[in-house]
Amino acid sequence: MIRAQEQRAPVFAAEVAVDYPQEKERITSREYTFRITARAANRVEISIDDGEWRACRQAEGHWWYDWAGYMSGKHQAIARIQPQNDGQKATSKKAVFRVELT
Repeated sequence: MIRAQEQRAPVFAAEVAVDYPQEKERITSREYTFRITARAANRVEISIDDGEWRACRQAEGHWWYDWAGYMSGKHQAIARIQPQNDGQKATSKKAVFRVELT
């Protein structure tokens, strides 16, 4: 039998997802802000088109990355986190999207 003082809060697995852009979304503006949901994270980074990992900023319950200077065409983004609890990094599913600038 477990006494009340021995009970521990559940530990959730680290989760991370690129919310925006959504899969197959078309971006038509010259600047775009990625939104990432990351549970139990103390640091979130994003890589666009297999480029360098860039730090994201936290605000409003999500993580954000401001992107500019990109070209038209197909792109992909992946996010990763350094979670607070176990130190293991987790990565998101790749988000594939298009940029169509005029």
